[in-house]
Amino acid sequence: MREEKAPPSLDGEQYFGLPKAENSYGNYASLYDVLSRAYQQASNGKGNERHGQALPFERQPMQSISGLLGTHGGLLYQAVKKVQESQRLPHDAAVFELLGAINYLAGAVIYLEQNKGE
Repeated sequence: MREEKAPPSLDGEQYFGLPKAENSYGNYASLYDVLSRAYQQASNGKGNERHGQALPFERQPMQSISGLLGTHGGLLYQAVKKVQESQRLPHDAAVFELLGAINYLAGAVIYLEQNKGE
C-alpha cells in the first residue's frame, strides 16, 4: 500500500491560494455548490439555530465538547451517523443529512488543526 505524504500546511492561502470568483470553478463547480450549501446549512439553518449560540463555528459546542474529551471522535461519529441516516430517507432529506455530515467533518478538520501537536 502506497503511503500518502501529508500536504504542506493547510492553513488558508499557503495551500489553497486566493478564493476564486464564484463562477470560475470550472470542473469543480458541482463541488463548490455542495460545499456552499453545507456552509449555508451551518450558518443559516438548523445547525445555527440549534447549536450556534451566536458563537463562531470554531467555538461552538461541537468544538468545546471535543476539547473536553480530547478527541475529534465525537465529530466523526456524528458525521457517520448522518451518513447512515441518509440511506433510509427520501431524496431531499438525505441530501440535508449529508450536508450536515460535511459540516461535522469540517468541525473535525478544525479541531485537528487547532490541536496539532497535542
